Amino acid sequence: MMPVSSLLPLAETSASQMILHSSAALCVVITLLFAMKKILKSLTRGGRNRSPHLLAIQETLVLGPRERLMVAKIGEQHIVIGVTPHAIHPLCTLDPSVATKKTEPSSAFAAQFAQLYARKTP
Repeated sequence: MMPVSSLLPLAETSASQMILHSSAALCVVITLLFAMKKILKSLTRGGRNRSPHLLAIQETLVLGPRERLMVAKIGEQHIVIGVTPHAIHPLCTLDPSVATKKTEPSSAFAAQFAQLYARKTP
């Protein structure tokens, strides 16, 4: 059987030393997590110098809980598609004049909001 004196810690550490040691270890772990997040984000994006996307969703209209009507831009062509949980159906293609026409806000609040938003975006 071991004597009781051998079970006691060899060096006495104060509470302030333990807190300092724990907080330093926590700072190192948090720094490593942020560094890993930054590295993973840059790897998944493939860098910032990417060419513009060939495919983009321009507009979406929700028709039901799981049904949508979307306008997809593929190159210079705009295609209206219907999206359901089971299928995606191309409905028609839009004329370039209709596809690029912007709609004006219908209310005074929407007009003021659009003006304010346009001022804040670069």
